[in-house]
Amino acid sequence: MDEFSTLEVMLVDNEDLVRRGFRQAIGEAPDITVVADTRVGEEALRMAELRRPQVVLVDAECEFIRKLAQLSETAVPGVGPGVIVLTSNALDSHLLGSLKAGARGFLLKSASQDELISAVRAVADGAAFLCPTMTRRLIDRFEILPPPHERSHAVALASLSGRETQVLRGIAMGRSNQEIAHDLHVTLATVKSHVSRILAKLELPNRMHAALMAQRSGLAHLPQPPRAKQAAAAPCPPAARPEPAVRRAW
Repeated sequence: MDEFSTLEVMLVDNEDLVRRGFRQAIGEAPDITVVADTRVGEEALRMAELRRPQVVLVDAECEFIRKLAQLSETAVPGVGPGVIVLTSNALDSHLLGSLKAGARGFLLKSASQDELISAVRAVADGAAFLCPTMTRRLIDRFEILPPPHERSHAVALASLSGRETQVLRGIAMGRSNQEIAHDLHVTLATVKSHVSRILAKLELPNRMHAALMAQRSGLAHLPQPPRAKQAAAAPCPPAARPEPAVRRAW
């Protein structure tokens, strides 16, 4: 997305006041436009197919979510809305059902405005987004990541290059490709290439599995390597270095 384009979002909820509140919250982001809002039902599906929003925020049962996600298989394959479930239902079964139905994001209605906007941007960028509460519960409760070919996570992660590890850390922290590219001062295409290589090396099916593996391995919470810290500090020129006796005091 360039600086002149906006993300088009559709709101689907049976409560008018809820839609109005989220429309106002999202509308304060300069790069996001709400192009439609409606109640759950066939009219919502027709509107989504007509308007082709990049992201749909919806509070609905899994069957409706599945129909929304399947819009990507009509017209142009792979071009369809990224579905974010925005609900007050915090049950694990609803989370898993939504993800299986094709949702790429899951937020509680108690989410902050910043969290809501971050989720929209991430899903529009092709990433997945789970609220921290549900991410923690998902990691703690389910063993969904058996090490490929019985390799430990440490061995699998050791196969990554330094740059790939940095990209994976960004994924684990919930950052979008665009945000990672900005952090690392590289192009968006470069980040996408790194993500593809990461999934291939770790033998994982998608970005969410990579994020969970990195989270469970503690990668998101590791400090920067000493070399990176040293590189960040301006080295002292030889003439300005302290005398040996002073260095020994350190």
